[in-house]
Amino acid sequence: MASQQSQELARRAGVIYEQRLRAQLEHTHPDEFVAIEPDSGDYFLGRTLSDAIQAARSAHPTRLPFILRVGHKATVELGVTLS
Repeated sequence: MASQQSQELARRAGVIYEQRLRAQLEHTHPDEFVAIEPDSGDYFLGRTLSDAIQAARSAHPTRLPFILRVGHKATVELGVTLS
């Protein structure tokens, strides 16, 4: 289970995404990753999860970003192949 701090980070970043970023990013950056730093409202795009995290950490090394995949319900998808 996610900690209260993690849940609050996700909630705050989700509000920023919904209110400020969704319409723009889903049109211009579908399938990319966005790292949102909710204290500043800054966001960082990357073609990969690592790119988005690295950009956010470069700008705010002591803060935790919340990462979403633009246009998707989940940031990553874990699949299982059964033989």
